[in-house]
Amino acid sequence: MVAPYGITVNCVSPGIIGTERVLGFPESFKKNVLQHVHLGRLGTPEDVANVMFFLASDDADYVTGQNYSVDGGTTLGYKS
Repeated sequence: MVAPYGITVNCVSPGIIGTERVLGFPESFKKNVLQHVHLGRLGTPEDVANVMFFLASDDADYVTGQNYSVDGGTTLGYKS
């Protein structure tokens, strides 16, 4: 336990992010992936960075032991 020392520990778990590499994948792959993303789009590097900036800020000084899934709702399960 490190919380008593004022240290917070959190995790950021990105989904499929629209990086240069991913954008180069075949359209069929991207179409299949988007069928499982509730928000209907690929994530951006900025989507992930915003969560990380929050966790690194003083606004998150009481947040610890959490996993943030930045995946457009993919971890919610299959879309119907």
